Amino acid sequence: MPPRTGIHEAARRAQILRAARQCIVAMGYERVTVRDVAKTAGISTGTIVHYFGDKDSMLEAALLDKVQDTGITFRAALTGAQSAWEKLERLVTASLPQTEEVRDEWRLWLTFWGEVTRNERLRVVSEKQHRRWTRFLARIISEGCASGEFAAVDPYTTAIQLASLIDGLAIQATLQNPALNPTQMHQICLNALRQLLYRGQAEQPQAQPLASTTGQYKAD
Repeated sequence: MPPRTGIHEAARRAQILRAARQCIVAMGYERVTVRDVAKTAGISTGTIVHYFGDKDSMLEAALLDKVQDTGITFRAALTGAQSAWEKLERLVTASLPQTEEVRDEWRLWLTFWGEVTRNERLRVVSEKQHRRWTRFLARIISEGCASGEFAAVDPYTTAIQLASLIDGLAIQATLQNPALNPTQMHQICLNALRQLLYRGQAEQPQAQPLASTTGQYKAD
């Protein structure tokens, strides 16, 4: 058998983490076992123990790895963006669950947040993730304020408002609210963001009319 290389080790670790996330989404954090992940990844339980030691370390690594991967995705989304508004618009688009793939990611986050209330190590990861995301948004908002593109808003407070808006809409969409389709969700978020950033300025991106929700509300 040829010796394992660093590339092989990294690929195997990534394979296990992907399988762990699939299991978390399908089964919930508490119900996942090392055996479940091994079966999904097509490897032995001993291989997982070799790389991560135990279930909790493996699942925590899977979530932390996704946090880092999401950061890479967001930074890539900004490539070529010229204005602060365009950067925020791209981040909103990348964040909201408008595809099944991103919806699965939000199912993972919901499971993660549910476990945070019981797991101190995950709570610390969650707090760090929230601070990084908020600061990331605040830097872009500050850039727009400094250039005169946005009104003189408080960047950090506005970033918290935007992050909360994205979270709320994404949770509703992930829970499959029948009155909120992907187009409406995107329009609601961007229209609200315009109100936060421009405060009546004449020059601002045109607001989008909301798609009709007629017939989507049904009596229980």
